[in-house]
Amino acid sequence: MHKIRQELNQIRYYYSRRELFDKAFGCVGKSGIVDLVEKYNKAVCNAEPRLYEIYVSIYIEGCTQENAADQLGYSANYIYKMNRKLIAFFFSYFNKEEVA
Repeated sequence: MHKIRQELNQIRYYYSRRELFDKAFGCVGKSGIVDLVEKYNKAVCNAEPRLYEIYVSIYIEGCTQENAADQLGYSANYIYKMNRKLIAFFFSYFNKEEVA
């Protein structure tokens, strides 16, 4: 689970600086973070809609959990629980994928 959290933080960082990464792509080449982003984006497409919504709000749009709660009309506690559920979803999804 710790690895999932670290990777999600990297994804959040990527989206906060996406313009820089896109600009550098032409000069330097594709950053490895892009592959990680694609991996998680593909996985979240298989998640239930509320988890998808949390992923977009927190990791793509860069909202804090409190901001996401305000933006989405949920309590902060609910967002916290759903974010934990999202992390568990990724853990399960990626471990299932490795076994298959």
